[in-house]
Amino acid sequence: MSNKIAVSELSLEELEAVLEERRRAERTQRFHEGHSPSRFQPITVLSHADRPLVFPPPPKIKRGRWRNRLLFAVEMIAVIGLIAILIGGLINLGSMENEFAEFRGTSVLTPSNDAVSGSLVVHPDVNAEITELPGSSLPPEDDQFPIPLGLSVKPIKIELTPPLIVPQSPTRIVIPAIGVDWPVVEGDDWESLKVGVGHRIGTPNPGTRGNMVLSGHNDVYGEVFKSLEFLAMNQDIVIYAGERQYRYVTRVRRIVPPTDLSPLNPSRDPIVTLITCWPYRVDTFRLIVVGELVE
Repeated sequence: MSNKIAVSELSLEELEAVLEERRRAERTQRFHEGHSPSRFQPITVLSHADRPLVFPPPPKIKRGRWRNRLLFAVEMIAVIGLIAILIGGLINLGSMENEFAEFRGTSVLTPSNDAVSGSLVVHPDVNAEITELPGSSLPPEDDQFPIPLGLSVKPIKIELTPPLIVPQSPTRIVIPAIGVDWPVVEGDDWESLKVGVGHRIGTPNPGTRGNMVLSGHNDVYGEVFKSLEFLAMNQDIVIYAGERQYRYVTRVRRIVPPTDLSPLNPSRDPIVTLITCWPYRVDTFRLIVVGELVE
């Protein structure tokens, strides 16, 4: 007798049970097939000696960084040098001002025997052997003559003596419009202008016909003519000769290079020419102010 039963004879519950049993058998077969020894491959483990050596890439040299550092160092050296130059200039200017103050406080202008007798030495050639106008804020050069090798020169200290004033020479200048009130000394060289305003030797005295030349600094030794550039036209310039005063009125103002000696030229009219450096603290030109005698 056969155990096979037709599908049509099975009930629904029995048919589901047969299908579930068949699915279970298929899963079991697939599981055994998946764990077959032929699926696993052997793994080879290398020791440290068998591993290849791998070296890191060499570091890149950053050339730009070193160049920037070098440029920064050069800029810092330049700034330090500029600051040192400025400090040195201020120290030098301060020493010059102190020297001026000490000299002005201790100097006493006294007339000589020639002054008492009324004689005045006049140099006919006022512009002889000069190359630029007076009033420079820079001292004269000391190295005009080279020193031979092997020779040592000791510095010579020169005592500063006040220039002498003779009768009828200008002794004082007053410009009310710009607050100028300074003594006038004979001579317009570097040492003379340390005292105040310098009267160029050989030029006329106050009140006489001709071109009376007066010079003064604008940024050192008292800055006597610092405000001269602000003096307008038709302003008074009062020049004293002892107790007597002479009034001039400004007529001309101009800027010339230091090598232009025309402001020293003689004149047929009684005039006064004021000379100073310009611009302030630069001193590449000369400021010229000319006044005409009115009384």
